[in-house]
Amino acid sequence: MENLARYIIRASFSQERMRYLEQEGNVVYTSKDGRTSKNFPALEWLAAMCSHIPNRGEQMVRYYGYYSNVSRGKRKEAGADDAIPCILDPVENSKAFRKNWARLIQKIYEVDPLVCPKCQGTMRIISFIEDRSVIRGIY
Repeated sequence: MENLARYIIRASFSQERMRYLEQEGNVVYTSKDGRTSKNFPALEWLAAMCSHIPNRGEQMVRYYGYYSNVSRGKRKEAGADDAIPCILDPVENSKAFRKNWARLIQKIYEVDPLVCPKCQGTMRIISFIEDRSVIRGIY
């Protein structure tokens, strides 16, 4: 029951496409496009759902290519496993490289937050807003 509950949270079955017909004891499952549907007796539906639940310790997700164990092992041996992709060129003692928050924003949004979008100049902090009423006014 616990495995089933854990699985239903992120199931491959859409709950919106399931309908239980209480009088008949059947489950109707409709396809994504809504054109076809299939009737299952309730116990057969549970058996079909349970066949998709992995056994304890069984791996259901396989990683290939860059994320495979072999690739990760080779990167770890080469010492390149901890490398963080970055738009900024990594230069020793560079102030821009040390700003981790900027590198994280670059990784996620693929934009350098330290470059002005209008003039392409380097941005710098000129002041901090610490007054709570001013901060609330900005929101």
